[in-house]
Amino acid sequence: MTVRYAIEEGVRKKVEIILIKGTTRDSIGHVLEIKEGDFFIKSNIRASEDRIQLYFNNRGYPFASVRSFVLPDSSILIFNIEMGMKYYTRNTTVQGLVSCNPRVIHREIELEYGDLFTKKKLIKSQQNIYSLGFISTVDVELNKHGDDSLDLIFNLRELKSRILNFGIGLSTPLDFLFSFGIEELNLFNIGHRFQIRPSFQINIDREWIVKLDGRYTIPHITDVRLTLSILPFIWYESLTDYNLQTRGNELRVSKVLHDNILLNISNRYKYVELHRKTDISIDDSLTGITNSLAGQLLIDTRDDFFNPHKGFYIIPLIEFAGGPFGGANDFMRCEIETRSFIPLLGNTIAQRLRIGYLYPLNGVSFYELYYLGGQYSIRGYPERSIGPTIIGDDHYGRALANYNMEVRFHLPLNFGLVGFFDCGYINDAFDLDRNDLFKTSAGAGLRYYTPIGPARLDIGFPLVQNDRILYLGIYHIF
Repeated sequence: MTVRYAIEEGVRKKVEIILIKGTTRDSIGHVLEIKEGDFFIKSNIRASEDRIQLYFNNRGYPFASVRSFVLPDSSILIFNIEMGMKYYTRNTTVQGLVSCNPRVIHREIELEYGDLFTKKKLIKSQQNIYSLGFISTVDVELNKHGDDSLDLIFNLRELKSRILNFGIGLSTPLDFLFSFGIEELNLFNIGHRFQIRPSFQINIDREWIVKLDGRYTIPHITDVRLTLSILPFIWYESLTDYNLQTRGNELRVSKVLHDNILLNISNRYKYVELHRKTDISIDDSLTGITNSLAGQLLIDTRDDFFNPHKGFYIIPLIEFAGGPFGGANDFMRCEIETRSFIPLLGNTIAQRLRIGYLYPLNGVSFYELYYLGGQYSIRGYPERSIGPTIIGDDHYGRALANYNMEVRFHLPLNFGLVGFFDCGYINDAFDLDRNDLFKTSAGAGLRYYTPIGPARLDIGFPLVQNDRILYLGIYHIF
C-alpha cells in the first residue's frame, strides 16, 4: 500500500504590522522574538507570548496572560495582553516537612512580606530550596488575599539528608586511589552541613598520601546571608626523599553577590613537619606554621559543571601570609585563572589560562611554590618536572603561566574525541631569557560521557623531545 501526501505550501507571508493591545508597544517591544518583516514562524510567536508574560510576571502581575492571533486575509499580527491586578507578597507558608525546621526553608525564600511579586524571585527561591540537597519537589501555590496581596504556599517533599559515598580509581602514570565520604546535609535539622572525607593514594614507586578532610558549613549566619565554612585537614605524605605531615584549618566566609558571582574571604592556618629520608637540601627553618589571609572572587557562567559547552569561569586570588599573622612563611600571592567554552558546530572549544606570582617578603618553603608538568597542567611531561628549584625529583618556581586549549568533538553513543595543546612557563621571575623553562606539548584523547562526568584517556607528546605519556582519569582537566 502506498500513501501519498499532497502539500500546497501557498505563499510564505511576512509580518507587516504588529499590534499590541492592553499596553504600549514601547514597554514590551524589546522582548518580542518576532519583528515586522519576519516570516510568520509559530515558534517565534509562541516565544514572544512567553517573554511578554514573563515580563509582566516579574513586575507584579502573576496572573498576566497573553494571546496572539492573525487577522484573516492579512499580514497583521496582534498580541492581546491582560495584565490583571498588581500583587504584593503577604504571607509565606511551608508545608510537607517531616524533620527539617521550617526556618531553614524560609531563609531560602527571597520574597518577603510586602515585596512586589516577581516570578524571577519565586524561581530563585525554588532553586535555593533545591540546592539544599534534601528536598525532592518544590511546588508553589499562589492564593489571592484581597485586591493586591498574595499568600505563597510552598509544598515540599523531603529526601534523606545523609549521603554515603566511596570511590576506587586508577590514573596513569600508575596511581591507585581510594576514597570514602560521609556527608550530612541537614545537621541538627537546622540546615547545617557536615562532611568528612578520608582518601588514600599510592603509586608504583610506593610513594603514598593519606588525607583526611572535613567541612562544616553554617549558611546565612547574618541578615546579609553570609555563609561560614570550617575546613579542617590532616595529610601525611611518604615520598622517596622525605615524609611530610600537614595539618591545619581553613576558616572561610562566603557571600553570593549575584547569581553567578561568589566572594570568599578565608584564613588558612597550617602546620608542616618534614622528615628527610635522603640527603636532599631543604631549608628546615621554613617548615612550621603558615598563616595567611586570602580574598577570592568566583565568576561562573558555564552551562554545565561536568561538561560545559559555553560560558566562562574566572577566579582572581590575592593571598598574604606571614607579617602580622606570624608563621614561618612570609609572602604575597597574586593569581588569576580563566576558563572559556565556545560552541562551534555542535562541538566545543575549551581554553584555560592560569597566571600566578608568589612574591617572597621573607622566607618561603617549597610546598607554597608553583609546579608544572602532569595531566592537569602540561600533558607529556612528568608530574612536577619543570621549574628552577629542585627538591629531590620535584621542581618548583615562584612565577607561573599555564595555557591549555582543547577542541572537544562530540560523537554518537556518548563518546567524544579531544585534540589539545598545552604550554607553560615556570621560573622564580618572568624572565624571557630562560627559554628552557617554557614547555609545550600536544596530543589527543578519548572521552566517554557518564552521568557523573566524562571518563578520560589522553596521550601527550612534548613538542621538543621524543617522548609520550598516557593518562587515564575522570572529568575534563578543566
